[in-house]
Amino acid sequence: MSAELAPMLTTAPDGRPGVRPPRLVAHRGAPRVRRENTLPAVAVAEALGADAIEVDVRRTADGVAVLVHDETLGRMWGDARRVSDVAWCDIARLGNGLDRIPRLDAVLERLDGARSVLLVDLTDPEDALVAAATVAGFDGAVTIAWCGASEAMTAVRSVLPDADVWLAWESLDPPTPDDLAALTPSTLNLDVAFLTPRTVAVAHELGLQVSVWTVDDPEPALWAARLGADSITTNDLALVRAAMAAAERDGWPEADREPTETEVASRAQALAHRIAHEVIAYTREHPVGSVTTKAHPADLVTDVDRLVEQHVRGRVRAAFPTHGFTGEEYGDAPGDRHRWYLDPVDGTTNLANGIPWTSMSLCLTRNGRPVVGVVADPWRGEVMEARRGRGATVRDRALRLDDVPRPLAGAVVGTELDGHLPWPGFGAFLDALASRSCTLRVQGSGTLTIAQVAAGRGIGGCVSAFNPVDHGAAVLLVHEAGGVVLTEAGPVSGFPELGAPFLVAHPGAADELHDVWTGALRAGR
Repeated sequence: MSAELAPMLTTAPDGRPGVRPPRLVAHRGAPRVRRENTLPAVAVAEALGADAIEVDVRRTADGVAVLVHDETLGRMWGDARRVSDVAWCDIARLGNGLDRIPRLDAVLERLDGARSVLLVDLTDPEDALVAAATVAGFDGAVTIAWCGASEAMTAVRSVLPDADVWLAWESLDPPTPDDLAALTPSTLNLDVAFLTPRTVAVAHELGLQVSVWTVDDPEPALWAARLGADSITTNDLALVRAAMAAAERDGWPEADREPTETEVASRAQALAHRIAHEVIAYTREHPVGSVTTKAHPADLVTDVDRLVEQHVRGRVRAAFPTHGFTGEEYGDAPGDRHRWYLDPVDGTTNLANGIPWTSMSLCLTRNGRPVVGVVADPWRGEVMEARRGRGATVRDRALRLDDVPRPLAGAVVGTELDGHLPWPGFGAFLDALASRSCTLRVQGSGTLTIAQVAAGRGIGGCVSAFNPVDHGAAVLLVHEAGGVVLTEAGPVSGFPELGAPFLVAHPGAADELHDVWTGALRAGR
């Protein structure tokens, strides 16, 4: 481990043991002040006292290591070409004044003799070889550390055997000695979404430092510090440093005043609404890259599932660092009485096969009771949202189901398969509805099957096993829209029992549909 990044122990003014104040890593320099990954951004970060300055490196077509995060030049520099397809002489012309793409060797010269560590972030092994060769050829006094994809770190080590490597970690499970054997890293580098007390404890037992990214607000930064993070990567170095200084001066309280349920619900609804729109944009614009299987060949997961979940976990952790979280892809993270449930892509089989019928489900509970729920439909560009006791909306239109009796004839009921198989009683349910001139639909997203009933699209829907990850937000929507949620025993006011079959229905058809459904379940046993 770089000596410059070793944490220190302090004591609070009242004599209590203090928190080890983490070192602060300036993300891409100082992007809140100057354009990211430029020499001015690096200079500002150093002037602000960054313990480390993280930069992203790519290679040009002629093998020059330059500071660029993205594969292309489009987002920052208005040029759609890939960095690796453009010669250095052309890249050097982009921008104006000092706001230009710098070479890595120019950054090394700028930091020669500086206190700040230079943390080089890499994703591509070929880029890594060029960056490592550049560092190997530099004859100056700059402390270097390396982070990024494991394959890129292996490439760095092939050039610099003694390189200080930070291991990227994308799991709620702590690392094992076997996970460290290949790279022998000094530091575990993880998204704040994956930061847990257990991971910190295990990492420290294994002799690792723990670094988290990217934290830009005081509350999650102080939470990460209290948890034992050794370094924090941030876009807002000045703000986070000020928060740490205030905590060192005034003491590190275990917890601040607990907000009221109303305050939490209001903030959570606003956050969930923003997240839903972010996920809609990402899901629509990001092509599916990889498709793998989980429990069986029909149980698919894509890179979109994982990337969306990581994004949402990070957004929630930044706003509510003490809340628990359960996600479809990365499992449980501990927390207080609040817990978020997320399915990043409900309908992954549809997504993997190019069928535009998927959704995201995000639900906040308090002591097991649903508080806030959102369902995002990327292909309609639509967000349905609900807050307990405050109703449900879609596109700012209030959802409210009347209690006028509704016949099953001519209506549509939704259901979903049990994985890729019909649930016991499926055939009997289909036949019973058909005899009443009612159509059964199976469209591939349990979240939407339930949520659509809240929007008045279909007269009912049923799923073979309740799970708050998949159905929590949709069930809250139905309740708040005035619909009926039933198990075999009858109506429920909150969540159905975990794993129990359940039905949602328009109030005017609930009794008849419940009779048909329970009869089918009995027939299937």
